[in-house]
Amino acid sequence: MGTFTPPPPTQTELVAKRLVELVRDGKHLDAIKELYADNARHIEAMEMPGSDCKRITEGKKALLDMAENWNKTTTVHSSSVGPALANGDQFICEMKMDCTASEGPMAGQRMNMSEFAQYTVKDGKISEAKFFYGCGM
Repeated sequence: MGTFTPPPPTQTELVAKRLVELVRDGKHLDAIKELYADNARHIEAMEMPGSDCKRITEGKKALLDMAENWNKTTTVHSSSVGPALANGDQFICEMKMDCTASEGPMAGQRMNMSEFAQYTVKDGKISEAKFFYGCGM
């Protein structure tokens, strides 16, 4: 009986692995710069009342601006990202963060956030990210 040799990683798996590495190192801006397509978009589960954060943000520049603003207005006490699980051109991973916002409706309040993110990869770049959180179940 022969031994099983797994196939080489797919393009999606390589992007997923790199995203997890960068996020674990707190390099969210680098992840967007390196891994996102110019026309990539984020789709949040909902708009945040009283916040400038939109449900859908489109374009790499807009995503970088949003991430830079997050970095300026949020103190991250700790964060983690789970392993990425790939299927075809998509992968998911769980992200958790303990943070305090300095602006907006949650200013001054420490929050423990948890979300699942689903990424779609096209031509070796992330074209879309959807975030799932806050159902209160």
